[in-house]
Amino acid sequence: MGTTQLVLSVLAFSSPLTCLAGYFSLTIMSSGATAPVAFVIVTAVLLVFSVGYMAMTKHMPRPGAFYAYISEGLGRHVGLGAAFLATLSYSVIGMGVYCFAGITITDLITKYGGPQIPWWTGAFAIWVVIGILGYFNVDVSAKVLMWVMFVEVTIVMIFNVAIVGQGGESGLTLAPFNVFEFTGGEVWVGLLFAMLVFIGFEATALYRDEVKDPNRTIPRATYIAVLFIGILYTVTVWVMVIAFGSSAEDVAKNDTAGMFALASDHYVGVWFSNVATTLVVTAVLAAILSIHNASTRYLFNLSADGALPSGLSAVHGRHRSPYRASMAISVLALVGVGLFALAGSDPSVVYAQLAGLGNAGVFVLMALVSVAVAVWFRRKGTSTGENVWSTLIAPLTSAIVMSGLVGFALANFDLVAGESDANTVLLLVLAGSFIAGLITAAVMKAKRPADFERLGGTDR
Repeated sequence: MGTTQLVLSVLAFSSPLTCLAGYFSLTIMSSGATAPVAFVIVTAVLLVFSVGYMAMTKHMPRPGAFYAYISEGLGRHVGLGAAFLATLSYSVIGMGVYCFAGITITDLITKYGGPQIPWWTGAFAIWVVIGILGYFNVDVSAKVLMWVMFVEVTIVMIFNVAIVGQGGESGLTLAPFNVFEFTGGEVWVGLLFAMLVFIGFEATALYRDEVKDPNRTIPRATYIAVLFIGILYTVTVWVMVIAFGSSAEDVAKNDTAGMFALASDHYVGVWFSNVATTLVVTAVLAAILSIHNASTRYLFNLSADGALPSGLSAVHGRHRSPYRASMAISVLALVGVGLFALAGSDPSVVYAQLAGLGNAGVFVLMALVSVAVAVWFRRKGTSTGENVWSTLIAPLTSAIVMSGLVGFALANFDLVAGESDANTVLLLVLAGSFIAGLITAAVMKAKRPADFERLGGTDR
């Protein structure tokens, strides 16, 4: 893959169209008219996070991402715990989005006069497509994602241009960027919801073996992804606010799910809402494909390092894809979603819980990797040739902010996953995956020391 393909592959994870149709209203609901400020702050924080993350990428010639970097910085035990946590986090996000896909497809069929079918039939149809695409070379997935992302971004831009062109409810204004009013509200809640839509950009480092000139392509793609998401989403949230003017916060609270439809019906036309709603299906497919690819590569790396059965690290002779790891992730998703279907669970509740669980896990990983980067460069001293901004100031700043966000997210898990009696169990599952990694590392060190020494390192 080149830079553009890699950027679009990870951008699909956050799905601009899905965010426009749902997540942005959550930020407006919590931060009011100053919601765009949350996206500006999160963009700045993630650019700072990327400085140390990308500096270490140049010195880590393997595609392990969080797993590899945390192993090098904080030790193999913590690194393997992080790898297990990462695999679980991305996998459960994928399962949650499969549930959302099922709801989206069945609702769309009903909307256009079709029969009422079980939600899991739509999820299964998407699962078949993802399984096929995941089996082939990543370039195939990248081409699919490229076209889907082009369509998504086009829809978002049509929405933005239409509202800006008509001046919104009360004329164009920069008042939503008033930082002082933002700090007077629920700051952490707004930042949390804004942060959720960025998840996925960090997966660029997972594709080190599958991109052209990784030392240039991965940092470039990472910064472009953060800036692109940051600018596009900041502008779009601002547009959503001016579309409703002084009533934006009330609309977000009273009709969270319908805010986008109300704005698009008024400023563009009902036809646009119908087209956008239909395209949410392809947007969700692209998101699952991006998540599936990230999960696959974590599983592949764990297998290659001996922490999981070696057969999962096989590379297809013709397609050069981690096809067995891909099939394993597909089976895991089928079993997980299938169990929820058999139990008669509400797919919308399952989606919220699993997406919240996975996102919380990624927050923890980002905090850990920030600390790991600072520790690793401190240990290496000046031999790396990197400056103090990249090796100390940026990663420590990121570690402090991300740790604060993690603490808030875990303490207020109901905001991330929705209110449920099962949330305590979900948090225990999150902790359990990390502990399982620690135990596996300890067993490997005792019984297979040679394999233990390879965990997350630069050599295999």
